[in-house]
Amino acid sequence: MKISILQIIIIISSVFLLGIFVFWGMKKRIKRKKGREIRRFNELVQTFIESEEIPVCLKDEELSYIFINGAMEKFYGISSGKIIGLDDFEILDEKTATKERKTDRKVLETKTFVTDEMLWQGNVYKSTKFPVDLLNGNFGVGTYIRSVSERNREKYLKTLLSIGDGVMVVDRKGIIEMLNSTAEKMTGWSAEEAVGKHYKEVFVLIHEKKEGIIIDPIKAVFNTNSMKELDSQVMLVARNGEKYHLEDSVAPISDDEGNVGGAVVVFRDVTEKTEKREELEFNSFHDSLTGLYNRRFFEEELIRLDTERNLPISVIIGDVDGLKLTNDIFGHEAGDELLRKVSEIFKKVCRADDIIARWGGDEFAILLPQTQKKDAERISNRIKDDFSKEKIKAVQGNVSMGYATKYQAEENIANILEKAEENMYMKKTLDRGQNKEDSFNMILETLYEEFPSEARHARKTSEICQKIARKMNLSDEEVIKVSKAAYLHDIGKVALDKEIASKNEYVVDNTWKEMQLHPVVGYRILNAFDHTVDLANIVLGHHERWDGSGYPQGLKGRETPKLSRIIAVGERFDDMTSNRSYRKVISQKEAIEEIKRNVGTHYDPEIVEALEREFVEER
Repeated sequence: MKISILQIIIIISSVFLLGIFVFWGMKKRIKRKKGREIRRFNELVQTFIESEEIPVCLKDEELSYIFINGAMEKFYGISSGKIIGLDDFEILDEKTATKERKTDRKVLETKTFVTDEMLWQGNVYKSTKFPVDLLNGNFGVGTYIRSVSERNREKYLKTLLSIGDGVMVVDRKGIIEMLNSTAEKMTGWSAEEAVGKHYKEVFVLIHEKKEGIIIDPIKAVFNTNSMKELDSQVMLVARNGEKYHLEDSVAPISDDEGNVGGAVVVFRDVTEKTEKREELEFNSFHDSLTGLYNRRFFEEELIRLDTERNLPISVIIGDVDGLKLTNDIFGHEAGDELLRKVSEIFKKVCRADDIIARWGGDEFAILLPQTQKKDAERISNRIKDDFSKEKIKAVQGNVSMGYATKYQAEENIANILEKAEENMYMKKTLDRGQNKEDSFNMILETLYEEFPSEARHARKTSEICQKIARKMNLSDEEVIKVSKAAYLHDIGKVALDKEIASKNEYVVDNTWKEMQLHPVVGYRILNAFDHTVDLANIVLGHHERWDGSGYPQGLKGRETPKLSRIIAVGERFDDMTSNRSYRKVISQKEAIEEIKRNVGTHYDPEIVEALEREFVEER
């Protein structure tokens, strides 16, 4: 059967008309449902507005206030215009807000009524919260608040007595009515002693700074009838003189008519928290080792003080000589002591307002506003002179100084800083040779002053090794080198404890490992100076053995330098034939026989044979 065009048009028109009818029907039902929701919502809002005695509020699904009535405005002491759109954390203290947020979420999660108690401005209230179906299809939270009975207030008071914070309750005249156990510990007063006394006698507050002024928070509460936060810089002085940094608040205690009858003080010890915060603040701008300002702070002050009224501005750059050497010989503790010592001298010489900073590892910088170039020179010279009188272990104190001064406003302060640094490096280069020679002599003098027997042993060992080298037909250059190395072979003992350094280095005991370090330290010392660098490896190997059982590297046979092997024999021969505190002297013949017994294990046979020939011929 064929369908005509007219029939198709009629079918399409019928479907279209049916669709329009269904659409308008659905739209009317949605409108009626929406109207019912609006009326129900408006009725709820009207209930909120009409309640004059009971504080009522409504929060949305995000727990922000969308309605409060007049009673709630009075309860918070804030107009609705300032509350709408805010949440509890923007209105209440953090503790109360956290508690309110917890019960609000419980309402949203369970869709049930939740009751709770809250402390507000010294009074205890009961809050009832319930779910509210909002226009947008989500749920909000409605709340109404009522004052609790005296019995509940007593219950809450007992709770205050048991909490971890310090709690003190005073009457309108400032007489203490209650002190909980935490408050007893912090004030040093027992509740029995404190009750009946004026709070100023027990709760003694001071400002953390001597010149600071404390506003009495309890008196302020009585004057304003509103809660007051304690000053962040307030400290409690306990009965025994101990001081605590405090945190928290004071709230009025009012009756149902709003008359203030006293105050409750809730406080906690935040000393540790305050000290950590202050430590963080200090460390952000200070060097932890020296206590001076750090480079970051110096650079900020350089920009801040670079003004015309501070002209002339002088900058001093100092570089501590011998830090690496000190670290290598005596360890980083001695290096740290060196840096602290020079820091003390910087602070002693400079003015209180001068900016002194640790610029880098061994570099320091001083910023001197309103300081002429001649004064910067005087300060530099005094620092250098004072530090030269110091000695850290066996290292002579020395610091290279450079300075520059800005006189004209248009000069770039960065260029002044760079010029001061260039001058410092120039002086360091010019004094390098003399400073190094002085440092080396100081180390040697320190060793031989503390251990006079080491000086004699060094001379004798040098003579013996020189004779052995000649007997072996070594070149004059090698003879001189072994003589020098032998004289310095025990220089590393300068880093040892005096008692350990005086012991027999061939005896294995609990100090053996420390004794084994002295060839390594000697190597570091000699390697640090140009005139002894070629002796470093020789000294390093003088305790190696022919069979590889020696130290510090465990070298075997000819792996050990020949001159080191000569010193091993020469210093052992002198050790046995000289007076020592740890054993009796033996004859040269006995010493040679003892050394010969260790040929092939401890000593090179060729060198022992040269030693024997030398002393047989002498006899």
